[in-house]
Amino acid sequence: MISVEHIYRYPIKGFPGENLQKTNLQKNQGIQGDRTIGLSTGAIAVQDNGAWTPCQAFQRMTIRPDLTTFNITNTGDGLRLTSANNETEIINLKTSDTGSLINILGNPVVLHRAGGNRGYWDHQDAAVSIINLSTLDVISEMIGRSIDPLRFRANIYVRAEPWSEFSWLGRELAIGGARLDIIRPIDRCKTTSVNVDTGVLDINMPALLNRHFGHMYCGVYASVNTGASIAVGETIKLSDDFTDKKIRNATTQKTAPSLHDWPRPVVVTKIKEEAEGIRSLWIDDSLCSIGSLAKFKPGQYIRVHGLSGAYTWRSYTVSAISNGQLRITVKRQDGVGSQSIHQFSERQKLVITGPFGDATLANDSKALHFISAGIGITPTVAKLQALAAQRCSKPIKVIHVARSKGELALWNDVIDAAKKLPNAVLNLHLTNSQALSVGVLMGRPDPQVIAVDAKRAAADVHICGPTAFVSGLLDALKSSAVQDSQIFVDTFSSANSETQLRSIAKSAPIKVTLARSKISEYWSPDDGTLLDFAESRGAVLSSHCRAGICKTCSCKILQGSATRLLGEEGEDHMTTLLCCSVPKVAITLDV
Repeated sequence: MISVEHIYRYPIKGFPGENLQKTNLQKNQGIQGDRTIGLSTGAIAVQDNGAWTPCQAFQRMTIRPDLTTFNITNTGDGLRLTSANNETEIINLKTSDTGSLINILGNPVVLHRAGGNRGYWDHQDAAVSIINLSTLDVISEMIGRSIDPLRFRANIYVRAEPWSEFSWLGRELAIGGARLDIIRPIDRCKTTSVNVDTGVLDINMPALLNRHFGHMYCGVYASVNTGASIAVGETIKLSDDFTDKKIRNATTQKTAPSLHDWPRPVVVTKIKEEAEGIRSLWIDDSLCSIGSLAKFKPGQYIRVHGLSGAYTWRSYTVSAISNGQLRITVKRQDGVGSQSIHQFSERQKLVITGPFGDATLANDSKALHFISAGIGITPTVAKLQALAAQRCSKPIKVIHVARSKGELALWNDVIDAAKKLPNAVLNLHLTNSQALSVGVLMGRPDPQVIAVDAKRAAADVHICGPTAFVSGLLDALKSSAVQDSQIFVDTFSSANSETQLRSIAKSAPIKVTLARSKISEYWSPDDGTLLDFAESRGAVLSSHCRAGICKTCSCKILQGSATRLLGEEGEDHMTTLLCCSVPKVAITLDV
Protein backbone atom coordinates (compact mmCIF):
# COMPACT_ATOMS: atom_id res chain seq x y z
CA MET A 1 0.00 0.00 0.00
CA ILE A 2 1.22 3.49 -0.90
CA SER A 3 0.20 6.30 1.44
CA VAL A 4 0.63 10.07 1.79
CA GLU A 5 2.82 10.79 4.83
CA HIS A 6 3.53 14.54 4.53
CA ILE A 7 2.57 17.48 2.31
CA TYR A 8 4.76 20.57 1.92
CA ARG A 9 4.38 23.91 0.19
CA TYR A 10 7.28 26.30 -0.40
CA PRO A 11 5.93 29.88 -0.62
CA ILE A 12 9.30 31.40 -1.59
CA LYS A 13 11.50 29.57 -4.05
CA GLY A 14 14.75 28.43 -2.45
CA PHE A 15 13.50 28.84 1.14
CA PRO A 16 12.04 26.32 3.63
CA GLY A 17 8.48 25.07 3.31
CA GLU A 18 5.22 24.83 5.24
CA ASN A 19 3.98 21.50 6.58
CA LEU A 20 0.34 21.05 5.52
CA GLN A 21 -2.25 18.51 6.59
CA LYS A 22 -4.27 18.99 3.42
CA THR A 23 -4.20 21.09 0.28
CA ASN A 24 -5.74 21.47 -3.14
CA LEU A 25 -4.06 20.20 -6.27
CA GLN A 26 -4.97 22.26 -9.32
CA LYS A 27 -5.02 20.91 -12.86
CA ASN A 28 -1.80 21.77 -14.73
CA GLN A 29 -0.73 23.90 -11.74
CA GLY A 30 0.14 21.84 -8.68
CA ILE A 31 -0.23 23.03 -5.08
CA GLN A 32 -1.71 26.50 -4.78
CA GLY A 33 0.90 28.93 -3.44
CA ASP A 34 3.89 26.65 -4.06
CA ARG A 35 7.01 28.57 -5.14
CA THR A 36 4.87 31.45 -6.36
CA ILE A 37 7.33 34.01 -4.96
CA GLY A 38 10.89 34.37 -6.20
CA LEU A 39 13.52 36.77 -4.86
CA SER A 40 15.74 37.65 -7.79
CA THR A 41 19.39 38.54 -7.42
CA GLY A 42 19.95 40.22 -10.77
CA ALA A 43 22.09 37.35 -12.06
CA ILE A 44 19.77 36.87 -15.04
CA ALA A 45 16.58 38.60 -16.13
CA VAL A 46 13.26 37.34 -14.80
CA GLN A 47 10.61 36.79 -17.47
CA ASP A 48 7.79 39.34 -17.68
CA ASN A 49 4.22 38.74 -16.50
CA GLY A 50 5.19 36.00 -14.09
CA ALA A 51 6.31 33.58 -16.79
CA TRP A 52 8.44 30.66 -15.64
CA THR A 53 12.10 31.57 -15.12
CA PRO A 54 15.09 29.26 -14.40
CA CYS A 55 16.35 28.93 -10.84
CA GLN A 56 19.59 30.81 -11.63
CA ALA A 57 17.61 34.06 -11.45
CA PHE A 58 16.67 33.63 -7.79
CA GLN A 59 18.08 33.19 -4.32
CA ARG A 60 18.70 29.44 -4.00
CA MET A 61 20.43 26.97 -1.73
CA THR A 62 23.07 25.89 -4.23
CA ILE A 63 24.55 29.38 -3.80
CA ARG A 64 23.16 30.24 -0.35
CA PRO A 65 23.03 27.04 1.76
CA ASP A 66 22.09 29.14 4.79
CA LEU A 67 18.64 29.82 3.31
CA THR A 68 17.46 26.54 4.83
CA THR A 69 17.87 28.03 8.33
CA PHE A 70 15.28 30.74 7.71
CA ASN A 71 11.72 30.37 8.98
CA ILE A 72 8.68 31.53 7.01
CA THR A 73 5.33 32.39 8.62
CA ASN A 74 2.23 33.44 6.71
CA THR A 75 0.76 36.57 8.32
CA GLY A 76 -2.26 36.83 6.02
CA ASP A 77 -1.15 39.78 3.91
CA GLY A 78 2.54 38.97 4.00
CA LEU A 79 5.30 36.55 4.89
CA ARG A 80 7.41 36.89 8.01
CA LEU A 81 10.99 35.87 7.28
CA THR A 82 13.06 35.01 10.37
CA SER A 83 16.79 34.27 10.23
CA ALA A 84 18.74 31.81 12.38
CA ASN A 85 19.75 34.83 14.50
CA ASN A 86 16.07 35.66 15.09
CA GLU A 87 16.23 38.73 12.89
CA THR A 88 12.80 39.31 11.36
CA GLU A 89 11.54 41.12 8.29
CA ILE A 90 8.09 41.18 6.69
CA ILE A 91 7.54 40.69 2.97
CA ASN A 92 4.44 42.73 2.14
CA LEU A 93 2.77 40.81 -0.67
CA LYS A 94 0.56 43.78 -1.54
CA THR A 95 3.37 46.26 -2.16
CA SER A 96 6.20 43.85 -3.07
CA ASP A 97 8.52 46.07 -1.02
CA THR A 98 11.72 44.12 -0.30
CA GLY A 99 14.06 46.97 0.57
CA SER A 100 14.44 45.94 4.19
CA LEU A 101 15.32 42.32 3.35
CA ILE A 102 18.91 43.34 2.79
CA ASN A 103 19.18 43.49 6.58
CA ILE A 104 18.86 39.72 6.94
CA LEU A 105 19.78 38.46 3.46
CA GLY A 106 22.88 40.62 3.09
CA ASN A 107 22.12 41.61 -0.50
CA PRO A 108 19.32 43.46 -2.31
CA VAL A 109 16.60 41.39 -3.98
CA VAL A 110 13.52 42.01 -6.10
CA LEU A 111 10.24 40.19 -5.48
CA HIS A 112 8.58 38.41 -8.40
CA ARG A 113 5.26 36.57 -8.54
CA ALA A 114 4.71 33.58 -10.79
CA GLY A 115 1.69 34.05 -13.03
CA GLY A 116 -1.36 31.93 -13.74
CA ASN A 117 -1.35 30.18 -10.36
CA ARG A 118 1.80 28.39 -11.44
CA GLY A 119 5.13 28.35 -9.63
CA TYR A 120 8.80 28.95 -10.23
CA TRP A 121 9.35 25.19 -10.18
CA ASP A 122 12.71 23.58 -10.89
CA HIS A 123 11.43 22.75 -14.39
CA GLN A 124 8.59 24.38 -16.23
CA ASP A 125 6.52 21.18 -16.27
CA ALA A 126 7.48 19.91 -12.79
CA ALA A 127 4.40 20.99 -10.83
CA VAL A 128 4.65 18.41 -8.04
CA SER A 129 7.64 16.55 -6.64
CA ILE A 130 7.23 13.24 -4.80
CA ILE A 131 9.71 11.50 -2.48
CA ASN A 132 9.44 7.93 -1.22
CA LEU A 133 10.42 7.83 2.46
CA SER A 134 11.26 4.12 2.22
CA THR A 135 13.87 4.98 -0.40
CA LEU A 136 15.37 7.55 1.97
CA ASP A 137 15.53 4.86 4.67
CA VAL A 138 17.63 2.72 2.32
CA ILE A 139 19.88 5.67 1.43
CA SER A 140 20.38 6.41 5.14
CA GLU A 141 21.34 2.79 5.78
CA MET A 142 23.78 2.68 2.87
CA ILE A 143 25.63 5.89 3.75
CA GLY A 144 25.60 5.19 7.48
CA ARG A 145 23.75 8.24 8.74
CA SER A 146 20.19 9.46 9.15
CA ILE A 147 18.98 11.66 6.30
CA ASP A 148 16.41 14.38 6.96
CA PRO A 149 13.73 14.05 4.24
CA LEU A 150 13.48 17.85 4.07
CA ARG A 151 16.84 17.91 2.26
CA PHE A 152 14.88 16.79 -0.81
CA ARG A 153 12.26 19.58 -0.66
CA ALA A 154 9.38 17.46 -1.96
CA ASN A 155 5.74 18.49 -2.11
CA ILE A 156 4.39 15.04 -1.29
CA TYR A 157 6.22 12.47 0.84
CA VAL A 158 4.88 8.94 0.45
CA ARG A 159 5.60 5.50 1.84
CA ALA A 160 6.06 2.69 -0.70
CA GLU A 161 8.51 -0.09 -1.56
CA PRO A 162 12.07 1.33 -1.75
CA TRP A 163 12.96 2.65 -5.21
CA SER A 164 9.61 1.49 -6.62
CA GLU A 165 8.89 5.08 -7.69
CA PHE A 166 10.95 4.65 -10.86
CA SER A 167 8.47 1.99 -11.99
CA TRP A 168 5.71 4.63 -11.82
CA LEU A 169 6.99 6.48 -14.91
CA GLY A 170 4.21 6.89 -17.46
CA ARG A 171 1.53 5.78 -15.00
CA GLU A 172 -1.22 7.63 -13.15
CA LEU A 173 -1.41 8.14 -9.38
CA ALA A 174 -4.81 8.63 -7.75
CA ILE A 175 -4.98 10.45 -4.40
CA GLY A 176 -8.65 10.77 -3.52
CA GLY A 177 -10.21 12.57 -6.47
CA ALA A 178 -6.89 13.98 -7.71
CA ARG A 179 -5.01 12.38 -10.60
CA LEU A 180 -1.30 12.86 -11.26
CA ASP A 181 0.82 11.70 -14.20
CA ILE A 182 4.36 10.62 -13.27
CA ILE A 183 6.52 12.25 -15.94
CA ARG A 184 10.18 12.13 -14.93
CA PRO A 185 12.63 10.98 -12.23
CA ILE A 186 14.31 13.77 -10.25
CA ASP A 187 18.05 14.26 -10.68
CA ARG A 188 19.45 15.58 -7.43
CA CYS A 189 21.71 18.60 -7.05
CA LYS A 190 23.86 20.24 -4.39
CA THR A 191 20.78 21.40 -2.45
CA THR A 192 20.38 17.88 -1.04
CA SER A 193 23.87 18.15 0.46
CA VAL A 194 22.76 20.97 2.79
CA ASN A 195 22.01 20.19 6.44
CA VAL A 196 18.55 21.71 6.90
CA ASP A 197 19.22 22.59 10.55
CA THR A 198 22.62 24.24 10.19
CA GLY A 199 22.70 25.44 6.57
CA VAL A 200 26.09 23.77 6.15
CA LEU A 201 27.16 21.45 3.32
CA ASP A 202 27.91 18.36 5.39
CA ILE A 203 27.73 15.58 2.77
CA ASN A 204 27.94 15.23 -1.02
CA MET A 205 24.56 13.67 -1.71
CA PRO A 206 24.77 13.43 -5.55
CA ALA A 207 28.13 11.66 -5.28
CA LEU A 208 26.88 9.35 -2.51
CA LEU A 209 23.86 8.39 -4.60
CA ASN A 210 26.10 7.69 -7.57
CA ARG A 211 28.52 5.62 -5.49
CA HIS A 212 25.95 3.43 -3.77
CA PHE A 213 23.17 3.27 -6.35
CA GLY A 214 24.81 4.08 -9.70
CA HIS A 215 22.80 7.22 -10.43
CA MET A 216 22.04 10.59 -8.83
CA TYR A 217 18.24 10.37 -8.90
CA CYS A 218 15.77 10.28 -6.03
CA GLY A 219 12.03 10.91 -6.34
CA VAL A 220 9.75 11.66 -9.28
CA TYR A 221 8.03 14.67 -10.81
CA ALA A 222 4.31 14.68 -11.55
CA SER A 223 1.86 16.84 -13.45
CA VAL A 224 -1.75 17.21 -12.30
CA ASN A 225 -4.37 16.10 -14.82
CA THR A 226 -7.35 16.22 -12.41
CA GLY A 227 -7.45 18.67 -9.53
CA ALA A 228 -8.90 17.86 -6.11
CA SER A 229 -8.18 18.08 -2.40
CA ILE A 230 -5.55 15.73 -0.94
CA ALA A 231 -4.69 15.03 2.70
CA VAL A 232 -2.08 13.32 4.83
CA GLY A 233 -2.98 9.68 5.47
CA GLU A 234 -4.75 9.07 2.16
CA THR A 235 -4.01 5.91 0.20
CA ILE A 236 -2.51 6.24 -3.26
CA LYS A 237 -3.67 4.01 -6.09
CA LEU A 238 -1.37 3.37 -9.04
CA SER A 239 -2.74 2.61 -12.50
CA ASP A 240 -1.57 -0.46 -14.39
CA ASP A 241 -1.60 1.28 -17.76
CA PHE A 242 1.56 2.87 -19.14
CA THR A 243 1.33 5.80 -21.55
CA ASP A 244 4.33 7.54 -23.02
CA LYS A 245 2.54 10.75 -24.09
CA LYS A 246 3.28 12.73 -20.92
CA ILE A 247 6.83 11.40 -20.75
CA ARG A 248 7.40 12.29 -24.39
CA ASN A 249 6.50 15.90 -23.58
CA ALA A 250 8.72 15.82 -20.49
CA THR A 251 11.76 14.91 -22.58
CA THR A 252 11.42 18.16 -24.55
CA GLN A 253 12.13 20.36 -21.52
CA LYS A 254 15.48 22.08 -22.08
CA THR A 255 16.29 22.00 -18.36
CA ALA A 256 15.57 18.27 -17.98
CA PRO A 257 18.31 15.60 -18.01
CA SER A 258 18.79 13.48 -21.13
CA LEU A 259 16.35 10.60 -21.47
CA HIS A 260 19.07 7.93 -21.60
CA ASP A 261 20.23 9.04 -18.14
CA TRP A 262 16.86 8.34 -16.45
CA PRO A 263 16.46 5.32 -14.16
CA ARG A 264 13.59 3.47 -15.83
CA PRO A 265 11.77 0.14 -15.63
CA VAL A 266 12.64 -2.65 -18.07
CA VAL A 267 11.67 -6.30 -18.49
CA VAL A 268 13.83 -9.31 -19.38
CA THR A 269 12.12 -10.86 -22.40
CA LYS A 270 14.54 -13.66 -23.29
CA ILE A 271 17.47 -15.48 -21.71
CA LYS A 272 19.99 -17.48 -23.73
CA GLU A 273 22.80 -19.60 -22.30
CA GLU A 274 25.72 -18.70 -24.59
CA ALA A 275 28.50 -20.85 -23.08
CA GLU A 276 29.61 -22.37 -19.78
CA GLY A 277 28.67 -19.81 -17.12
CA ILE A 278 27.82 -17.12 -19.70
CA ARG A 279 24.29 -16.00 -20.50
CA SER A 280 22.63 -13.24 -22.51
CA LEU A 281 19.61 -11.26 -21.39
CA TRP A 282 17.39 -9.53 -23.94
CA ILE A 283 15.81 -6.48 -22.30
CA ASP A 284 12.73 -4.50 -23.32
CA ASP A 285 13.25 -0.83 -22.41
CA SER A 286 9.93 0.81 -21.50
CA LEU A 287 11.08 4.18 -22.88
CA CYS A 288 12.63 2.92 -26.12
CA SER A 289 9.61 4.14 -28.10
CA ILE A 290 10.40 7.74 -27.14
CA GLY A 291 14.14 7.57 -27.74
CA SER A 292 15.97 6.17 -24.71
CA LEU A 293 18.22 4.14 -27.02
CA ALA A 294 18.19 6.54 -29.97
CA LYS A 295 21.71 7.82 -29.34
CA PHE A 296 23.25 4.42 -28.63
CA LYS A 297 26.73 3.88 -30.03
CA PRO A 298 28.32 0.42 -30.28
CA GLY A 299 30.70 -0.07 -27.37
CA GLN A 300 28.51 1.68 -24.82
CA TYR A 301 27.17 0.09 -21.64
CA ILE A 302 24.12 0.26 -19.42
CA ARG A 303 23.90 0.19 -15.65
CA VAL A 304 21.59 -2.34 -14.02
CA HIS A 305 20.37 -1.24 -10.60
CA GLY A 306 18.98 -3.00 -7.54
CA LEU A 307 20.68 -6.32 -8.28
CA SER A 308 20.44 -7.60 -4.71
CA GLY A 309 19.00 -6.88 -1.31
CA ALA A 310 21.93 -4.49 -0.87
CA TYR A 311 20.82 -2.56 -4.00
CA THR A 312 24.01 -3.45 -5.87
CA TRP A 313 24.51 -1.94 -9.33
CA ARG A 314 26.81 -2.98 -12.13
CA SER A 315 27.76 -1.84 -15.64
CA TYR A 316 27.31 -4.21 -18.58
CA THR A 317 28.30 -3.60 -22.19
CA VAL A 318 25.44 -3.76 -24.68
CA SER A 319 26.36 -6.69 -26.93
CA ALA A 320 23.52 -6.09 -29.42
CA ILE A 321 20.40 -4.04 -30.13
CA SER A 322 17.56 -5.45 -32.22
CA ASN A 323 13.92 -4.43 -32.71
CA GLY A 324 14.03 -1.93 -29.87
CA GLN A 325 15.49 -4.40 -27.38
CA LEU A 326 19.03 -4.53 -26.06
CA ARG A 327 21.19 -7.47 -25.08
CA ILE A 328 23.75 -7.82 -22.31
CA THR A 329 25.98 -10.88 -21.99
CA VAL A 330 27.26 -11.70 -18.52
CA LYS A 331 29.72 -14.25 -17.13
CA ARG A 332 28.93 -15.91 -13.82
CA GLN A 333 31.55 -14.83 -11.30
CA ASP A 334 31.78 -14.47 -7.53
CA GLY A 335 30.40 -10.92 -7.47
CA VAL A 336 26.88 -10.11 -6.32
CA GLY A 337 25.99 -8.55 -9.67
CA SER A 338 26.77 -11.49 -11.94
CA GLN A 339 25.31 -13.95 -9.42
CA SER A 340 22.04 -12.02 -9.50
CA ILE A 341 22.00 -11.91 -13.31
CA HIS A 342 22.38 -15.69 -13.42
CA GLN A 343 19.42 -16.17 -11.09
CA PHE A 344 17.01 -14.11 -13.17
CA SER A 345 14.23 -15.65 -15.21
CA GLU A 346 12.26 -14.28 -18.14
CA ARG A 347 9.79 -11.49 -17.27
CA GLN A 348 12.15 -10.29 -14.52
CA LYS A 349 11.63 -6.57 -13.87
CA LEU A 350 14.71 -4.38 -13.54
CA VAL A 351 15.77 -0.73 -13.50
CA ILE A 352 18.46 0.49 -15.88
CA THR A 353 20.19 3.72 -16.88
CA GLY A 354 22.22 4.44 -19.98
CA PRO A 355 23.65 3.79 -22.47
CA PHE A 356 26.91 5.47 -21.46
CA GLY A 357 30.55 5.35 -22.54
CA ASP A 358 33.08 6.89 -24.91
CA ALA A 359 34.92 3.74 -26.10
CA THR A 360 33.02 3.83 -29.39
CA LEU A 361 33.91 3.81 -33.08
CA ALA A 362 35.64 6.86 -34.56
CA ASN A 363 34.56 8.06 -38.00
CA ASP A 364 38.09 8.86 -39.20
CA SER A 365 39.80 5.54 -38.43
CA LYS A 366 42.05 4.11 -41.16
CA ALA A 367 41.95 0.57 -39.81
CA LEU A 368 40.39 -1.17 -36.80
CA HIS A 369 41.91 -3.77 -34.50
CA PHE A 370 39.67 -5.39 -31.86
CA ILE A 371 41.55 -7.13 -29.04
CA SER A 372 39.50 -8.90 -26.36
CA ALA A 373 39.62 -11.68 -23.80
CA GLY A 374 36.87 -13.70 -22.13
CA ILE A 375 33.60 -11.83 -21.71
CA GLY A 376 35.39 -8.77 -23.14
CA ILE A 377 34.11 -9.95 -26.51
CA THR A 378 30.81 -8.09 -25.91
CA PRO A 379 31.80 -4.62 -27.23
CA THR A 380 33.66 -6.26 -30.13
CA VAL A 381 30.44 -7.96 -31.25
CA ALA A 382 28.38 -4.76 -31.07
CA LYS A 383 30.99 -2.79 -33.02
CA LEU A 384 31.44 -5.46 -35.69
CA GLN A 385 27.69 -5.68 -36.22
CA ALA A 386 27.51 -1.91 -36.71
CA LEU A 387 30.41 -2.00 -39.19
CA ALA A 388 28.78 -4.90 -41.03
CA ALA A 389 25.55 -2.92 -41.34
CA GLN A 390 27.60 -0.14 -42.97
CA ARG A 391 29.40 -2.62 -45.26
CA CYS A 392 32.66 -1.15 -43.98
CA SER A 393 35.63 -1.84 -46.29
CA LYS A 394 38.40 -0.71 -43.93
CA PRO A 395 41.02 -3.26 -42.81
CA ILE A 396 39.69 -4.97 -39.69
CA LYS A 397 41.47 -7.44 -37.43
CA VAL A 398 39.88 -9.31 -34.52
CA ILE A 399 42.01 -11.06 -31.90
CA HIS A 400 40.07 -12.83 -29.16
CA VAL A 401 41.36 -14.97 -26.29
CA ALA A 402 39.34 -17.60 -24.41
CA ARG A 403 40.30 -20.55 -22.26
CA SER A 404 38.29 -23.18 -24.12
CA LYS A 405 35.54 -23.59 -26.68
CA GLY A 406 33.17 -24.40 -23.86
CA GLU A 407 33.70 -20.89 -22.49
CA LEU A 408 33.60 -19.21 -25.89
CA ALA A 409 30.56 -16.92 -26.11
CA LEU A 410 29.26 -14.92 -29.10
CA TRP A 411 32.01 -16.10 -31.47
CA ASN A 412 29.39 -17.10 -34.03
CA ASP A 413 28.14 -13.49 -33.94
CA VAL A 414 31.68 -12.37 -34.76
CA ILE A 415 31.88 -14.82 -37.67
CA ASP A 416 28.48 -13.72 -39.03
CA ALA A 417 29.46 -10.04 -38.93
CA ALA A 418 32.85 -10.75 -40.54
CA LYS A 419 31.11 -12.35 -43.55
CA LYS A 420 29.82 -8.87 -44.44
CA LEU A 421 33.21 -7.20 -43.94
CA PRO A 422 35.42 -7.79 -47.01
CA ASN A 423 38.70 -6.94 -45.27
CA ALA A 424 38.16 -8.61 -41.90
CA VAL A 425 40.63 -11.11 -40.41
CA LEU A 426 39.72 -13.20 -37.35
CA ASN A 427 42.21 -14.73 -34.91
CA LEU A 428 40.89 -16.91 -32.09
CA HIS A 429 43.29 -17.96 -29.32
CA LEU A 430 42.40 -20.71 -26.85
CA THR A 431 44.72 -21.07 -23.87
CA ASN A 432 43.58 -24.61 -22.98
CA SER A 433 45.65 -26.80 -25.33
CA GLN A 434 43.20 -29.68 -25.02
CA ALA A 435 40.56 -27.61 -26.75
CA LEU A 436 42.57 -26.92 -29.91
CA SER A 437 41.02 -27.47 -33.34
CA VAL A 438 41.50 -26.36 -36.94
CA GLY A 439 41.50 -22.57 -37.28
CA VAL A 440 42.28 -21.96 -33.61
CA LEU A 441 45.61 -20.59 -32.37
CA MET A 442 47.31 -22.03 -29.32
CA GLY A 443 48.14 -19.91 -26.28
CA ARG A 444 48.01 -16.18 -25.67
CA PRO A 445 48.95 -13.63 -28.32
CA ASP A 446 52.09 -11.54 -27.80
CA PRO A 447 51.09 -7.97 -26.77
CA GLN A 448 54.21 -6.53 -28.40
CA VAL A 449 53.39 -8.18 -31.73
CA ILE A 450 49.85 -6.79 -31.50
CA ALA A 451 51.20 -3.30 -30.77
CA VAL A 452 53.72 -3.31 -33.64
CA ASP A 453 51.03 -4.53 -36.03
CA ALA A 454 48.63 -1.77 -34.89
CA LYS A 455 51.32 0.89 -35.30
CA ARG A 456 52.18 -0.33 -38.80
CA ALA A 457 48.51 -0.27 -39.84
CA ALA A 458 47.83 3.11 -38.16
CA ALA A 459 44.84 1.32 -36.64
CA ASP A 460 42.43 2.36 -33.95
CA VAL A 461 42.79 -0.27 -31.23
CA HIS A 462 39.69 -1.32 -29.26
CA ILE A 463 40.46 -3.32 -26.11
CA CYS A 464 38.25 -5.09 -23.60
CA GLY A 465 39.09 -7.76 -21.06
CA PRO A 466 40.35 -8.40 -17.53
CA THR A 467 42.46 -5.69 -15.92
CA ALA A 468 45.80 -7.51 -16.28
CA PHE A 469 45.10 -8.29 -19.94
CA VAL A 470 44.27 -4.65 -20.70
CA SER A 471 47.25 -3.34 -18.72
CA GLY A 472 49.71 -5.51 -20.64
CA LEU A 473 48.33 -4.35 -23.97
CA LEU A 474 48.42 -0.69 -22.97
CA ASP A 475 52.07 -0.98 -21.95
CA ALA A 476 52.93 -2.58 -25.30
CA LEU A 477 51.00 0.04 -27.28
CA LYS A 478 52.73 2.83 -25.40
CA SER A 479 56.16 1.35 -26.07
CA SER A 480 55.28 1.15 -29.78
CA ALA A 481 54.22 4.83 -29.80
CA VAL A 482 50.58 4.18 -30.66
CA GLN A 483 48.77 7.47 -30.02
CA ASP A 484 46.38 7.71 -27.06
CA SER A 485 43.72 9.06 -29.43
CA GLN A 486 43.78 5.72 -31.25
CA ILE A 487 43.24 3.57 -28.14
CA PHE A 488 39.72 2.77 -26.91
CA VAL A 489 39.42 0.80 -23.68
CA ASP A 490 36.42 -0.83 -22.01
CA THR A 491 37.35 -2.59 -18.78
CA PHE A 492 33.68 -3.41 -17.98
CA SER A 493 34.08 -2.24 -14.39
CA SER A 494 31.68 -0.19 -12.25
CA ALA A 495 32.65 3.30 -11.15
CA ASN A 496 33.16 4.19 -7.49
CA SER A 497 32.43 7.88 -7.09
CA GLU A 498 34.50 9.93 -4.71
CA THR A 499 32.37 11.96 -2.35
CA GLN A 500 34.77 14.58 -0.97
CA LEU A 501 36.69 17.31 -2.75
CA ARG A 502 40.36 17.53 -1.88
CA SER A 503 41.34 20.58 0.16
CA ILE A 504 42.33 23.68 -1.79
CA ALA A 505 46.03 24.36 -1.29
CA LYS A 506 47.27 27.73 -0.12
CA SER A 507 48.07 29.97 -3.04
CA ALA A 508 48.87 33.51 -4.04
CA PRO A 509 46.10 35.21 -6.05
CA ILE A 510 45.75 33.83 -9.59
CA LYS A 511 44.16 35.71 -12.47
CA VAL A 512 41.06 34.05 -13.91
CA THR A 513 39.46 35.29 -17.12
CA LEU A 514 35.97 34.26 -18.19
CA ALA A 515 36.21 35.10 -21.88
CA ARG A 516 32.57 35.16 -22.96
CA SER A 517 31.36 36.66 -19.68
CA LYS A 518 33.94 39.46 -20.02
CA ILE A 519 35.13 38.95 -16.44
CA SER A 520 38.80 39.05 -15.44
CA GLU A 521 39.64 39.07 -11.74
CA TYR A 522 42.00 37.44 -9.27
CA TRP A 523 41.03 34.17 -7.59
CA SER A 524 42.15 33.21 -4.10
CA PRO A 525 41.61 29.93 -2.19
CA ASP A 526 38.78 31.53 -0.19
CA ASP A 527 36.83 31.85 -3.46
CA GLY A 528 36.42 28.06 -3.63
CA THR A 529 36.06 26.25 -6.94
CA LEU A 530 36.13 27.92 -10.34
CA LEU A 531 32.34 27.58 -10.44
CA ASP A 532 31.99 29.32 -7.06
CA PHE A 533 34.37 32.05 -8.23
CA ALA A 534 32.49 32.61 -11.49
CA GLU A 535 29.06 32.77 -9.89
CA SER A 536 30.24 35.13 -7.15
CA ARG A 537 31.39 37.50 -9.93
CA GLY A 538 27.99 37.47 -11.61
CA ALA A 539 28.59 34.86 -14.32
CA VAL A 540 25.59 32.66 -15.13
CA LEU A 541 26.85 29.17 -15.98
CA SER A 542 25.25 25.80 -16.63
CA SER A 543 25.67 23.51 -13.64
CA HIS A 544 23.68 20.93 -11.75
CA CYS A 545 25.10 18.31 -9.39
CA ARG A 546 28.14 20.40 -8.37
CA ALA A 547 29.77 17.09 -7.46
CA GLY A 548 31.75 16.20 -10.58
CA ILE A 549 29.21 13.67 -11.84
CA CYS A 550 26.76 15.19 -14.30
CA LYS A 551 29.48 17.00 -16.35
CA THR A 552 27.10 19.93 -17.01
CA CYS A 553 29.77 22.47 -16.00
CA SER A 554 32.47 21.04 -18.29
CA CYS A 555 34.35 23.98 -19.77
CA LYS A 556 37.03 24.45 -22.42
CA ILE A 557 40.33 25.91 -21.22
CA LEU A 558 41.60 28.52 -23.68
CA GLN A 559 44.83 29.21 -21.83
CA GLY A 560 46.48 27.99 -18.63
CA SER A 561 45.56 24.97 -16.52
CA ALA A 562 43.37 23.89 -13.60
CA THR A 563 43.97 21.58 -10.64
CA ARG A 564 41.44 18.77 -10.13
CA LEU A 565 39.94 18.44 -6.65
CA LEU A 566 38.11 15.18 -7.38
CA GLY A 567 39.13 11.92 -9.03
CA GLU A 568 42.66 11.32 -10.26
CA GLU A 569 45.03 13.98 -8.97
CA GLY A 570 46.56 16.19 -11.62
CA GLU A 571 45.95 19.11 -13.92
CA ASP A 572 43.47 19.81 -16.71
CA HIS A 573 44.80 21.56 -19.81
CA MET A 574 42.03 21.10 -22.39
CA THR A 575 38.76 21.01 -20.45
CA THR A 576 37.84 21.07 -16.77
CA LEU A 577 34.80 20.58 -14.55
CA LEU A 578 34.31 23.99 -12.97
CA CYS A 579 32.55 22.57 -9.90
CA CYS A 580 35.58 20.57 -8.78
CA SER A 581 38.67 22.43 -9.98
CA VAL A 582 40.70 25.53 -9.14
CA PRO A 583 43.24 27.48 -11.19
CA LYS A 584 46.80 26.17 -11.22
CA VAL A 585 48.19 29.18 -13.08
CA ALA A 586 46.61 32.18 -14.79
CA ILE A 587 43.73 30.70 -16.76
CA THR A 588 41.27 31.77 -19.45
CA LEU A 589 38.00 29.83 -19.68
CA ASP A 590 35.54 29.67 -22.56
CA VAL A 591 32.52 30.87 -20.59
